[in-house]
Amino acid sequence: MVLCNKGYITSVTYQVIFKEGSDCLPPKAKFTREEIIAAALEVAREKGIGAITAREVGRYLGTSSSPVFVAFNNMDELVECVHNAAVEEYSNYIADAVNFTPAFKQFGFRMIEYARQQPNLFMSVCIMSNPERDYETMLMNMPKADFCVKTIMQQTGYDEEKSKMIFKQVLLTGLGIAFMVSSKMCSFSDDDLNVYLGMAYQGTILAINNLQKEAYSVLPHKK
Repeated sequence: MVLCNKGYITSVTYQVIFKEGSDCLPPKAKFTREEIIAAALEVAREKGIGAITAREVGRYLGTSSSPVFVAFNNMDELVECVHNAAVEEYSNYIADAVNFTPAFKQFGFRMIEYARQQPNLFMSVCIMSNPERDYETMLMNMPKADFCVKTIMQQTGYDEEKSKMIFKQVLLTGLGIAFMVSSKMCSFSDDDLNVYLGMAYQGTILAINNLQKEAYSVLPHKK
């Protein structure tokens, strides 16, 4: 029930009749949107983005679930904001790779390290960046993807199409390692990462230079 100076009304009726000039006042926000997003981000960091509920966020804030629905229209809006915050955190984490050569390889190192340190947020960055579950969409939606492609173009002299092919191959290798690391399936040394990322890069260049597409796109078939 909601109390105003005209008596008791139900919460549903309250939402319907409230308008500017009404004698009934909306609930005062106890927490800002930024504070709620920060709390929800910590829920996602600890338990995964699927664990974000109004009750769980309220628990992190030391209150009930009510502040979430005062600040946000629904949970989907909050989850989207948390995803954006996770992408921003991830982007900031890998941003210094631009100061390395080759930069795209350092991006791979930083991506894998972030997956090791923040496995749940890393999954959020990858999965929610790809609602269609299309691998090319996910790869090209990854933060700094355009920068990596341009860097490869500059270093190799290849056109955008071939540079994207190299980027996607290296990123697929990096993502495979990152998912294994984030799930604690196994670990990799820096030397291992350097070799595997380098082989993916050089191997794709060799394939582009020396082979026709038909030579490396043949499907397995019985002898």
